Amino acid sequence: MNFLQPFMFWGALAIAIPIFIHFWHQKKGKELDWAAMQWLIDKSQQQSRGFRLDDLPLLVVRSLLILLLTFLLSQPVIKWFKQIENSERIHLVEPSANLVNNYRFEIETAIKKGEKVFWIGPENKEVRDLSSFSNQKNKGTFYLQEVINKVSKTGAKLDLYLVSDQKLLDLPKIYIPEAYTLHTLTDSSQNYLHKYLDLGDGKKLFVNKGQLTVSNPEKSSDLPKLESTPVHSGKLNVLVEYKNKAEQQTVEAALGSLSTVYSLPMQIDFKSVSEKKYDLVITDQKVGKTNPETMYVLSGKLNSGNQSLISNVIQLQDSLRIQTSEMVNSGQLPEFLGDALISHFKLDEPQKLISQKQLKAQFLQTKPLEMNQEGSLRPWLLILFIALLILERWMALKKTIQKSYV
Repeated sequence: MNFLQPFMFWGALAIAIPIFIHFWHQKKGKELDWAAMQWLIDKSQQQSRGFRLDDLPLLVVRSLLILLLTFLLSQPVIKWFKQIENSERIHLVEPSANLVNNYRFEIETAIKKGEKVFWIGPENKEVRDLSSFSNQKNKGTFYLQEVINKVSKTGAKLDLYLVSDQKLLDLPKIYIPEAYTLHTLTDSSQNYLHKYLDLGDGKKLFVNKGQLTVSNPEKSSDLPKLESTPVHSGKLNVLVEYKNKAEQQTVEAALGSLSTVYSLPMQIDFKSVSEKKYDLVITDQKVGKTNPETMYVLSGKLNSGNQSLISNVIQLQDSLRIQTSEMVNSGQLPEFLGDALISHFKLDEPQKLISQKQLKAQFLQTKPLEMNQEGSLRPWLLILFIALLILERWMALKKTIQKSYV
């Protein structure tokens, strides 16, 4: 049995109060009968209604009330209802080539044993064979908490296989029910690993010396050291949705310029296609639910609420029209959109090593309320407390009534 608030047990020292009062009332003087004694019955009757503990049963009940109240405030959590081994193990694997190769033996052993293995990603696909890794795209750890919530089971142990780098610290705290084990891969290389976009035809887009750079397939030897997998490959799906046609044409022209300069392939839609995932959304309309894998550029005076505080949402107060936008007039719109893509895909951020202390602090073990045995124990303790309180009042009143007839 564990306690969520063990310091509340200091309240158990209050049991000394009824014991002290009990012994204090035992110090009685000698009773001397005298002529007017019969007229003092009312006075003794008034004293007997006070907080006198001069019999052992009432002392025990009141002491138990204090102890039970302390026990309730300490919030006990019992585990002896589920004293079983964690027989089931669930493995969550980040789809990284280096990580999979490093833990290939452990993952393949888990699959052979029939244990559940899942890729960390929006689809939450079960891994039956590591050959399926070639079809996986590394979505990072955006969906780590969501996947943990889906696959966690009571009594099951989680094994997490993650690349230990800065992206883990960029996430909110990860809450994991039950027991878990972290299997991390740390790149010990001191070189700057550049993140990049795979443009196809052997071309790669990355940031080098603070500038967007497109690699030349014929000069691969001049490339800086790149990460093992791209943060994005293929065409960028872009949604440009504006009420004003002139503003829409301005944004389209800026995207065309960006695409021409950096050989960046784009698929531009002017109306949202259901169930299609966009990499970049530029609009003057309100956006409902945001996707963490999408960069949003909202122009015009929109009431976006808390969305403006989200890292992948950029709010521009002015519309992107020639008459109102200094950015459009100065020709800086393509550069602005390029910086937005750099920020979204974190192309300008080197892979940073994190310490084990930082990593452990990012993960918190918790128990969902429905799995917490404290929830089922507390009502019974409250019922017992109320029953003892009723018993104590009944014994005290009975004692007072008896003394009133003496």
